[in-house]
Amino acid sequence: MTIDFSLILACYQDAPHLRKNTLQLVKILQQSRLNFEIVFVEDASRDNSAAEIRATLAELAGLGVAHQALFHAENKGRGRTVTDGIRIAKGAVVGFIDIDLEHLPDALLPMIAKVQEGADVVVGRRVIANPGAKPLRVLSSWVYKTLVHFILELPVADTEAGLKVFSRAAILPILNITQDEQWFWDTEVVHRAYLKGLRCEEHPIVFLEKPEKQSTVRILPDTILYLKKLMNYKLSLSSTLDVHEAPSLSLEMVREDSTQSL
Repeated sequence: MTIDFSLILACYQDAPHLRKNTLQLVKILQQSRLNFEIVFVEDASRDNSAAEIRATLAELAGLGVAHQALFHAENKGRGRTVTDGIRIAKGAVVGFIDIDLEHLPDALLPMIAKVQEGADVVVGRRVIANPGAKPLRVLSSWVYKTLVHFILELPVADTEAGLKVFSRAAILPILNITQDEQWFWDTEVVHRAYLKGLRCEEHPIVFLEKPEKQSTVRILPDTILYLKKLMNYKLSLSSTLDVHEAPSLSLEMVREDSTQSL
């Protein structure tokens, strides 16, 4: 069976909401005519996320939903986790969304459609529905976006949004030269795609802060770290990495592939 779309779910400490939110995403994708798969990548969580993924895989099998799961033996970071998911994905179009679903998934199908219509990269542009819930996080997001656009030329406003969709064939060579494996990955992969001439678009998404979710924002140290990463990346742009050298999946990961017919 040909897979039209692969949804990557990068999981770290997500046990409380993982199963419920995955099934919500499945319902949204089932509203389309897409043959889709769910690809979990578990990044060595300290909670029982791995067990929740395995339980969710059983539910997906019962629903006839194609799925894969990859488990990191040690924590690698958000960028590496999404990258590994894209590499094992089977869809011509791939995307990821933060599994806490603070980025409301209503925009997912329109963003997939944009890639099917010719875009290579579609980035969510966050519209914060309740900015008063976590004002420090809103401020930090504004600071990051301001720094990025001051230092880099970019075709989109919000590189850090946790909802992005790609043409898999177009983004794979970009992943091979993207160096950051943590949170700066989002900015780097979009900017490198733009530099290579990929068609980058954006789509508005509603971002709903969850007050119960503990914030890890540290305005001053996080801003300094982000600025360092930005400057180091800017200096690295003269690097002559070969885009055809694809790092292989490490042997320390355990892959569970249980694709089912839709």
